[in-house]
Amino acid sequence: MSIQIKPRPTDFMIKCMAELINNGEVVYHGLASQIPVLSMLLAREVSGKDFIWLSVTEAYMPLSETVKFYLSSGDPFSEKYSVGVVPTYEVFDLAAQGKIDLMFFGAAQIDENGNTNLSVIGSYEKPKVRLPGGAATAYLFPLVKKIVVWAHHDKRTLVRKVDFITGQGWLRIKNRLKLLLCTNKGLIEYTDKGPLLKVIFENEDIKDITENADMRINVSDELYYLKAPNKKEMKVIQYHDPLGLRYKLGYG
Repeated sequence: MSIQIKPRPTDFMIKCMAELINNGEVVYHGLASQIPVLSMLLAREVSGKDFIWLSVTEAYMPLSETVKFYLSSGDPFSEKYSVGVVPTYEVFDLAAQGKIDLMFFGAAQIDENGNTNLSVIGSYEKPKVRLPGGAATAYLFPLVKKIVVWAHHDKRTLVRKVDFITGQGWLRIKNRLKLLLCTNKGLIEYTDKGPLLKVIFENEDIKDITENADMRINVSDELYYLKAPNKKEMKVIQYHDPLGLRYKLGYG
C-alpha cells in the first residue's frame, strides 16, 4: 500500500511551473534545478505536454521512467537514459539563435526590475557572502524567450534592488521578453509597471504575500488560485523523488 503524501508548498511550486510549459517548446534546465526537473516530468506525464527536453547533463529527451531525483541535477545518473546527447555549447548556440523557448533559473535575490543575483551578498569587493555564481546566467538571461525564476518568498530574497546583477531582468522587460517568478506562495509576472501577482497558491493569503517581500508587488485583477496537486500528480512527483529530497531545499 502506497503512502499518501500531503502536498506542501514545494509541490505547489512544481505544479505551478509545470503549467507554464507549453506544447512545442524547447525547454532547458541547468544546474541545481531539481524543482524544474520535477515540473517537466509532471507536465509530460500528467498533462501530456509535448516539448523538447534539454538538460545540463547534456541529455536530449530523457526517458521519463528512468529520471530519478538526486542531490544534484547535474548528476549524470539523474537522467541516465535519453534519446540522444546535446553538448552544452550547442544549447548556448541555440539560445543565441532564439531557439530556446523556456529556461528555469534560481536566485538568491531578485528585485523589482527582475534582476537576479547569484554572485554576492553585500558589495562585490568585500561581500558578506560570496555565492556560487550564475554559471551562464548572464549570457542566457537576455536570450531565452521565456524565463521562470524560482525563489523563496521572503524579504531577504524579494528585494527592491539586488546587491549584484547576475541576470539582467531590466533588459528582458525592455525587450518585452516574458519573465516570471515562482515562489513558495504564488506566481509573479514582471511587467513594465512592476511585479504583478498572477497566481496564488491555495490557502495562501494576499496580504501575507505582499507584506513578506521587500519589493513592491501589485495584484492582478484576474488573480488565479492554484489548487493543491491531486493524487495522480503527487504520485508522479513521489515516484521520481521517493526520498522527498525536494523538501530539503527549504521551500516548505
